[in-house]
Amino acid sequence: MAVLLGILQGITEWLPISSSGHLAIFQFYFVEEEPPILFDIILHLGSLLVILYVMRDEVRQMLVTFPKFLANYQNFGNLKGDERLIGMIIMASIPTAIIGFTFDSTIIGDFYTEMHLVGGCLVFTGLIVWFSKDYDGKKQIDNFPIKNALLVGFFQGLAILPGVSRSGSTIAISKIMGMNPVRAARFSFLLFIPAIVGATLLKIGDIDETVSEVGILPLILGFLTSAIVSYFSINLLLELIKKQRFHYFTPYCLILGIYLISSSLF
Repeated sequence: MAVLLGILQGITEWLPISSSGHLAIFQFYFVEEEPPILFDIILHLGSLLVILYVMRDEVRQMLVTFPKFLANYQNFGNLKGDERLIGMIIMASIPTAIIGFTFDSTIIGDFYTEMHLVGGCLVFTGLIVWFSKDYDGKKQIDNFPIKNALLVGFFQGLAILPGVSRSGSTIAISKIMGMNPVRAARFSFLLFIPAIVGATLLKIGDIDETVSEVGILPLILGFLTSAIVSYFSINLLLELIKKQRFHYFTPYCLILGIYLISSSLF
């Protein structure tokens, strides 16, 4: 089970098909209980480790640049290079955090048990990914309006709904607003870092299991599987985006979404 959930996390977190949506489907059809929160955190830490490795050059440069950003943040709209990138990540994280704090598990919980809601969110993901296919923008970070990052962050916040893909929605909306597709993907990857760190900190307070209760072997297997599969999924996604095949995931989302809607309502 640990390996299976690690594979599920590693594939669906990065490909535009929604990790939370597939987790909801898996729980609904195959298991009666949610994975322990501690195990869920470990899976996400596996994904986080990989994204820190894949984006290591950007992360290192932003850490070096951060003091300079703090000195120049008053001139927010005219920042360039890594200073501008830091500003965009902060801007995008604001609506994501607001949505995450406002809509807690008691509100979102119904989406994990009502498959027609998950299906509707998957259809939304498929459509926005498909709609973005005709947008092959040229904008890099320096000529992408910082205020547009707020909208990217809003779409990232929508991924609190199972079935809305975080990577799919943020990459798609960035492309639609003119960002270069590969740059949009790498920007989405960077946005994952504060988002998952924040979500993890929120979940830590709800942990009621100890390592001994969950088991050290399942934690290790889940972490390693999530990390390994995430590495290949990220590289696959980047390759598909370079070849303008990002929208190839739309049929899968639409077929699965329509199936969940029809099987739940009829």
